[in-house]
Amino acid sequence: MRAILYTMLGWVMLASVAGLGASFGLTVMLPATSAVLLTHLAFSRDLSLPTGLAVAIALGYLEDLHQGTPVGSLSLAHGVAFLLTVWAGTRIAVEGAIVRALAAGVVAALVDLLTFAEFALLADRLGIEVRTLVRALPTLRWHALATVLAAPAIGLLTDLVIGTWDRLMGRSNPRPQPLATSSWYRS
Repeated sequence: MRAILYTMLGWVMLASVAGLGASFGLTVMLPATSAVLLTHLAFSRDLSLPTGLAVAIALGYLEDLHQGTPVGSLSLAHGVAFLLTVWAGTRIAVEGAIVRALAAGVVAALVDLLTFAEFALLADRLGIEVRTLVRALPTLRWHALATVLAAPAIGLLTDLVIGTWDRLMGRSNPRPQPLATSSWYRS
């Protein structure tokens, strides 16, 4: 059930950020909410590796649909990025809001670079010029920066939703816990 909760939360965040960006007339890069969720999922280890990978692919598929990219391109990028993040999580300690926010920015950049590589390899079949893709590469840093800045709020929201779900299902102590003990802010 937790996998469905992560997927639904990812879809709501994806739709909300896009809608709010359009409503406020933001023309800069918007944060990659799915990258923050992948980071949260990989480092919290709430799900098994196959289930977490399924969530990552589902989040990528939802982004494919929202962004109008060829179906499967962001699914593949999210799946590979999740596997690399889980692997990195076994070798690097990632704790605290700042480090997790930076990790989310790295995951966002990784998803963007993997997507760039896919599009570059399939440029002829997709009717895309590779030089156009190369010219867009410098803008990816803004996507990573927006993700880093939004990551603490998204991580906290994820912790609140999952904590509330756990309390409703009777899986944990019903007393609210201070923010410092949430998995995102643990140091």
